[in-house]
Amino acid sequence: MIKRILSLFVVCSLFLSVNLKAQSLQETLSKLSSTVGAQYVKPVISAFGSNLNSGWVTNAPSASKLEFHLDVKIIAMGSFFSDDVKNFVETGQFYFSQDQASQILNNTTGLAQGSPTYVLLRSQLQNTPMSVTFSGPTIVGKKNQDLKILFPGQTFQGYNLPATTFSMSGVSGFLDELPVLPTAAAQVTVGTLFGTNFAFRYFPDVDIKDMGKFSFWGVGLIHNPGVWFSNPIPVDLGVGFFTQKMKVGDMFESTASQFGVYVSKTFGAIISFTPYAGLTIESSKTTVSYNYQSNQIVNGTSVPPVNIAFELEGENSSSAVIGFTLHLAAININADYKLAKTKTASAGISFGL
Repeated sequence: MIKRILSLFVVCSLFLSVNLKAQSLQETLSKLSSTVGAQYVKPVISAFGSNLNSGWVTNAPSASKLEFHLDVKIIAMGSFFSDDVKNFVETGQFYFSQDQASQILNNTTGLAQGSPTYVLLRSQLQNTPMSVTFSGPTIVGKKNQDLKILFPGQTFQGYNLPATTFSMSGVSGFLDELPVLPTAAAQVTVGTLFGTNFAFRYFPDVDIKDMGKFSFWGVGLIHNPGVWFSNPIPVDLGVGFFTQKMKVGDMFESTASQFGVYVSKTFGAIISFTPYAGLTIESSKTTVSYNYQSNQIVNGTSVPPVNIAFELEGENSSSAVIGFTLHLAAININADYKLAKTKTASAGISFGL
């Protein structure tokens, strides 16, 4: 049941926000070298990490040495994309296809199309890595906008090759201006032992169309140092550490961790209200892996695809969180917002004792 709810949340969130393309993300990335691929996927890397590092704490544990506490929660997290991450510009090396090489040579002064010199130059141009500028949508850019490749022009084998711009068909905004990257999880928090609660988070394998299987898990704990004070303090304090790991198909594998200090205060009894806030230090990194197919030709044959793998870090290093939990007998509803470079909101519903 929980698996179905989590699956429906993520899948529906993606499809309500964007019509995923018939072409898979693996096919899109296969056209991009590591330099360009890193810039293309960069926006979701920070979103992955920020989502994983969100929603863990909705109130600090009580300052009790031994008290039964169980909370089973379904939580949703969403990181927001700003407009400035929807496009990128990057320089790098690129092998031209035969059509692209022909387009350059067709506009080269003094070179007859189809001549032996033309054919030889085209072959040499195809097999020489050229410096170009890539510009266009990132993974969260517009799906109707293709990646552009600007060849600035240069002297090649005695000929002045003109500046030429190409469109790379099949490389556009895969998520089509998705405003928020959604994630969901099931979380169990148990305690309290010497002021400490233990948390476990899980998302089962779920197939996301054109992206592959999505899953993650995490563990952590939060401790209230007030348990060691001789006199009680008017608020609940918490010092917590949480770590998690996520996979998206064979392309992304993320790890994330955070250390935080939290404070909360509960008002009421059976029906109560708990505002909470926290300051965290967090980090995340993602390994990106895919097969790259270049245009390079060797002895008349296209070179086979090569596996590319690189590691990117999420941009969040610290954050401030503010939120609230509404307790309705055994049902709790919470919502919070994280202020950081990648801003994230989370909300959950839980059943607790």
